[in-house]
Amino acid sequence: MTKFQIGIVGSGGAATSGAAQFSKIDAANIRAVASRNDHTGEQLARRHGAKFIPNWRDLVQHGDVDAVAIFTHNDSHAEIAIAALEADKHVFVEYPLARSIDQGQAVIRLAKSKDRVLRVSHSEPVSNMHQAIKRKVQGLGGLLWTGFWRLTPGRGARPEILFNLPVSGPPAHFFIYHVYPVVDLFGPASWVESAAVYEGMNGEGQYNRFVNAVTVGFSSGGVGQWTWAGGVETNRPEQHCRYVLNGATVLNDGNGWHCAASAGVEEIRPIGASSVSIQELWTHEILDGDSETAIADTAIAFEAIRISLAAEQSMQEQKRIVLT
Repeated sequence: MTKFQIGIVGSGGAATSGAAQFSKIDAANIRAVASRNDHTGEQLARRHGAKFIPNWRDLVQHGDVDAVAIFTHNDSHAEIAIAALEADKHVFVEYPLARSIDQGQAVIRLAKSKDRVLRVSHSEPVSNMHQAIKRKVQGLGGLLWTGFWRLTPGRGARPEILFNLPVSGPPAHFFIYHVYPVVDLFGPASWVESAAVYEGMNGEGQYNRFVNAVTVGFSSGGVGQWTWAGGVETNRPEQHCRYVLNGATVLNDGNGWHCAASAGVEEIRPIGASSVSIQELWTHEILDGDSETAIADTAIAFEAIRISLAAEQSMQEQKRIVLT
């Protein structure tokens, strides 16, 4: 196969951005777009010379589609991915991988049995900065503690989606892209504890503001903590990250990544030149018949959602969740 046909599911901002990336790749062609929003779906299809198919189930069965890229709400990712894999399509799915552990396992199991390339949209595998951080922490001994916190004053462009428990899940789940890199650096968690405060919650699970705190114990040792707060009273967004290891502390307080120790502070610079996009990596893997690399990265994505979904369970049951 020298050129393959992509079907895109979704027509919102993520789908528009993803389609723009795919359109830059010579080996790929956008063949069809499926969306429950006829207006935006037809617009996106027309922009890329593709066919508009209202129902995503028809798209995944389309004989001219070799691969499916999923850019829909969190609660539908796994369902579409499973249907596409059952139809022998390669799959690119926006994070998070799934809204339940069983669905996540089913997606991975199908990709392996069908020998299809399944890639979740986490960008760390192609991030030169993340690879530089990974190299740095590997030489600094064991992890003692990692902490991340993010405060945002607004509710974002799509609060009806992000601030919606049934659709996106709790903050730990829709902020999964801040959990994934830590799991990639330090491995899976053995236990999870979490608490959350929601203000203005209605009967449909939508709310006005939140604070979500998650603590984990890593199987390899050390403790991790994430705190997210959205729609809160603050004059500007704040985001901080620290990896405290035996040999030094790697941190980012908004001014780039640095390695701090008693001897001084060193700036961490990206490794090498600009890397390919995550969409390009997926297309290369399809053309090369390399499903194993993508599955290895998807396993990390699965361990990340194990944390976010266990955090949700911990909130509901008000106890520590031990992961087996």
